Amino acid sequence: MDTLATGALLREVARLHVQLQREDVSRCDSTTSTQCLILTELGRHGELTLADLGRRVGLDKGWMSRTVDGLAADGLVHKMPSETDRRTIHVGLTPTGEARYDALNRTLNSQAERVISHIPVEDQDCVFHALQLLQEALQSEWQAILERAAVEGGAA
Repeated sequence: MDTLATGALLREVARLHVQLQREDVSRCDSTTSTQCLILTELGRHGELTLADLGRRVGLDKGWMSRTVDGLAADGLVHKMPSETDRRTIHVGLTPTGEARYDALNRTLNSQAERVISHIPVEDQDCVFHALQLLQEALQSEWQAILERAAVEGGAA
């Protein structure tokens, strides 16, 4: 296996996938891709602290705060101070945010179905299995990064 070709292919697949998602998301109730990223994380994982959310989406504190403030102003998320540490802010979806998250999922799932439809039917199961393996490998790599960051005292 040519690791250089594999790396280039994986990066190109990721680039095209993100580009397609951004295009579909741009038509999703005028939600920006960054806002969609945050809504998706909250929709998948439930309420998170602002710091945890920032680590999950890879945004610095300033971007995170401004984006979450905008989402709160639009009524999509709620922010609540922690009962034990007033410096910690918890962020969760409002009912309107949950509806936007559901609409976003429908849009992106429809897109995925269109993409997969371009693959010959007899190869679709193989592609699905390969995607499952890739997702597990990427999750393992991400977990290792988070563990290293925790040991080093930094944030991933």
